[in-house]
Amino acid sequence: MKRLRAFLLNGLILTITSLLMSSISVWFNVYLGNKIGNEMMGVFQLIMSVYGFAITLATSGINLATTRLVAEEMGRTERPNLKKILRKCLIYSISFGTVTAVLLYTLAPDIGLRLLQNSQTVLPLKTLAISLPCIAMSSVLSGYFTAVRRVVKNASIRIAEQFVKIFLTIVGLTILAPDGLEQTCLSIVWAGVISEIFSFLFSFLLYEVDARRYRRSDKASPGITRKLFGIALPVAMSANLRSGILTVKNLLVPIQLRKFGVSESEAYAAFGAIHGIVLPVILFPSAFLFSFCDLIVPELAECFAVTDSLKDNVRINYMVTRMSQMTLLFSMGVAGIMFCFSGQVGELLSRSDEIGLYAGYIRLFALIIPIMYFDHAVDAMLKGLDEQRSSMRYNIIDSTGTLILVWFLLPVSGIQGYVFVLYMSEIINFALSLHRLVKVTSFRVNIADTILKPALCIALAVALPALGIQLMPALDAPIFLIASSTFLYVILLCVTGCLTPEDIRWVKSIFAK
Repeated sequence: MKRLRAFLLNGLILTITSLLMSSISVWFNVYLGNKIGNEMMGVFQLIMSVYGFAITLATSGINLATTRLVAEEMGRTERPNLKKILRKCLIYSISFGTVTAVLLYTLAPDIGLRLLQNSQTVLPLKTLAISLPCIAMSSVLSGYFTAVRRVVKNASIRIAEQFVKIFLTIVGLTILAPDGLEQTCLSIVWAGVISEIFSFLFSFLLYEVDARRYRRSDKASPGITRKLFGIALPVAMSANLRSGILTVKNLLVPIQLRKFGVSESEAYAAFGAIHGIVLPVILFPSAFLFSFCDLIVPELAECFAVTDSLKDNVRINYMVTRMSQMTLLFSMGVAGIMFCFSGQVGELLSRSDEIGLYAGYIRLFALIIPIMYFDHAVDAMLKGLDEQRSSMRYNIIDSTGTLILVWFLLPVSGIQGYVFVLYMSEIINFALSLHRLVKVTSFRVNIADTILKPALCIALAVALPALGIQLMPALDAPIFLIASSTFLYVILLCVTGCLTPEDIRWVKSIFAK
């Protein structure tokens, strides 16, 4: 029970942090969109797609590897030898980070001129290369803090980094007032680079303080290097291949949209609106959920290290069932609220003519929210159960199929085709991952209590406030509609038995004493 209590308390800390970070991120993206426009936002998102691939290559699976190795070592002995593990992980990370930085800096002219087809993106790409070694090493330290359950430290680092980044960005865009695409992107990019360097230095300082408690340790378990590469490289292969394919896909989207007859500015604007504004808003509520997904990895890894049979392990199947139940109930509620009140959410994002554009996209993507959220949870659970190779296969299949669909569909169906592509990507990945989780554990989906009943509950929960604003237009406020729908949804879940007294007693027992 103490472990469950610690798990939930750590999850709550991460949830608050993630919610704060998501709020800041959404606000920041909306600020950038209003400040530089959707067209420039689209170009910036393409630059960040290339940068995202570089980050994936620089980290190459080291975060998960660090978390798994540290968690397994702590489960093996009461005096774990973590210093040796961290040293090997840091050497791995700085090697990949430095090589990737050199590659990005060297290839920036070719990427900017040939792939992005814009000479003003070259210098921002070169600048971004500076941060890659620091990001790689920060990934190691983040994995360490996750494994040892020092969630407050991870939270402090993330919050401090974001505030530094936002402060420097606002200074760069308002006080320095850059002119043109290149200078605008440079202002944003330099803010990000400085914040990443700050994040690493802060992380390392907190690690040095925390590591003192593990000075007395047993001899490290043998084969650390082999285990490190055994975990990191399969993840790296999958992540790098998938990220590379997705980057190519993102770069192709504006090109293929222009073949449909969309102008260059309209193509960039649509891409910027979806990836810069709408998808971050769709994923914003997941801050309540994804924190527990991160914590479930070391919890399951410790169980996996000492079990002979996944299907017969009561604790593993208990955690998988609880995580799945929480994810589905939560995501069904979010989907219903986003779908019904997309117009009100659009008003929160912009007061311009783009409200209708944002609201339309939000309503479209709201339908896929349960699959998006559950897929993330399933992926985290598979990683904790040493099934990262399966995730690798599924990610490759998903990314390859997405790239093919973008190539053939967008020239004949335009932006509607791109929405369909995003739908298919989520569905394929989710179906494959869920099938694997069901196969390796005893978990089974309770369709009635986790899908059908919650769907009816959220339909009624959003219908009553919607009817209320028809009778009393003064109540047509986004915060009131969302809060009242959420309250009604929880009540209806209890009435229908989706949330039982046993569930409530379980939560109370964790907080007891």
